[in-house]
Amino acid sequence: MALARTLCALALVALAAGCALSEDSEDHEAGAAVKTVLEKEYFGDYGGAWDLLHPLHQRLVTRNEYHECRRSIDVEGTIQSIVILDVKEAQLNVYGLRSRTPAKRVRVRVVTDESEYSATYHVVPVAESWRWVLSDKAARGFKRTDCPA
Repeated sequence: MALARTLCALALVALAAGCALSEDSEDHEAGAAVKTVLEKEYFGDYGGAWDLLHPLHQRLVTRNEYHECRRSIDVEGTIQSIVILDVKEAQLNVYGLRSRTPAKRVRVRVVTDESEYSATYHVVPVAESWRWVLSDKAARGFKRTDCPA
C-alpha cells in the first residue's frame, strides 16, 4: 500500500511539473533551448553552449575565450534535474542587442547533487532557433575583458 501511495504521489508531481508551461509550442521550444544550454554548461561543453549564444553576443567573446572563462568557474555538483517553471514574453534591454529586443524569459529550477536554485534566463528567436543571451552585466564585462567573472 505504501508503495502504491508513493507511486501515486510521484505521478502527481510529474503531472504537475508537466503542466507548469502553457500549451504554446514557442514557450516549449524556448524552455527546451534554455535546458539544452544549462545541460551543456553542467557537462562542461562550454563551446557547445557558446554555439547557441546569440550571434551579436558571440561578437563580444570568442568561442575559445568563453570556453576558457567558463572552465575557470566551477559549477556546483552533478546535475539531477532541470524543471522549466515558467516562460513569458519579455522585452530585453541588454548590452549588444537592440533596445527592447523581443524575447522569452524562462524561469528554471536546477537541482544538483550539491545544491538547488531557481534562475531566469532569456532566449531570442534567431532564424529558426532560440538563442540565449548574456546578462547585461556579463555582456558589458566581456566587452571589457576576456572573463568578467
